[in-house]
Amino acid sequence: MDLRKSLRAQQVGRCYFCRQLVDQERRNACEDIEHYLDKSKPAYRKWAFSPVNLTMACHPCNMQKGNRDLGDAAIRASQSLRTGSGSFKWLHPYFDDFHLNIEIHPGWVYAVKPNAPKAAEATAMIVDLELDQIKRIQRTHQNLCERIGRASILLDKLIDLKQFDSVRMKKLTAIIRSAKNELQWL
Repeated sequence: MDLRKSLRAQQVGRCYFCRQLVDQERRNACEDIEHYLDKSKPAYRKWAFSPVNLTMACHPCNMQKGNRDLGDAAIRASQSLRTGSGSFKWLHPYFDDFHLNIEIHPGWVYAVKPNAPKAAEATAMIVDLELDQIKRIQRTHQNLCERIGRASILLDKLIDLKQFDSVRMKKLTAIIRSAKNELQWL
């Protein structure tokens, strides 16, 4: 089994960082094999192909992570990458338990769990990856969907009452069109 398939199976098709499902498609444009410790940093090149340094990430999380240095001086100096080698700035995919530290509420709202063993690392990961911004995006999406739903109900009522008031209908279609256009950017 190749690395991509193995990571996909191990992570149940989800990005390690945001935990959202990663679309599987032929050219792998949506998923990236991510080096947790950036391979472009001289201290981490030795782990470029180490299984404990590789994880599957969605493209947006990978781009947001960029080439951040996630290890401390002890990690940079270490000859092996394992628990106790040093400290990491974020939760590590193999050494830390994501769900002991971060909870995901409906609407993809991320929060550090109360009494999380790695609260600082969980907070840094949420903030640096802007996972806390997804909350705003989801809220906007929900509001737009509700606007479309209300406008559709009003249109149905106008149709049922056989009140083809063109002014009202144009206002409602403008609301729906506006919300649809905004949804395309989320």
